[in-house]
Amino acid sequence: MSEYKQQAIEIIDRLHQENRIDYRDYCDIHDGLDEIDTLRDRDEALEELWAQFADIPVNPETECIEAPFMGWGIGISREEIWHWFDRRHSKGVAYLLYGDGIDRTDQIAKLVYLKQLCIECESQTCQFNHGGECRFALVHERKPRITDDDGCIDYDYQEGDG
Repeated sequence: MSEYKQQAIEIIDRLHQENRIDYRDYCDIHDGLDEIDTLRDRDEALEELWAQFADIPVNPETECIEAPFMGWGIGISREEIWHWFDRRHSKGVAYLLYGDGIDRTDQIAKLVYLKQLCIECESQTCQFNHGGECRFALVHERKPRITDDDGCIDYDYQEGDG
């Protein structure tokens, strides 16, 4: 039990002993504290599972696990398991991957937002075009300026090799 959960139980017990809380409310809160893990407890449990996952062999060509892990069978994509952790850990899979204690949630959210600003692009010679998608927003952190008359104002013409 985390120290915060223990402190919460001590506080609710004291409030009950001092008759400052209704008995039914006391029971509901106490039952909730007994049943619900704190976020910190949950993250710690997930971090232990992540450490166990690190010992699971992965085929480097397919990126699939080669041994069963927590109900996933052989051949499941490592990325699928990462998504499972990402949905459950409060700081996401990036926190688990880097393991340095730095919360990168804001940075990842920013990258996801900027990626959404990337649009389909027909300017095959532009340096920001990557596989038919404009990546201007990832570099300059804003949408490219596109007009009806001139097209992309931010169009970056590449110079030839000659």
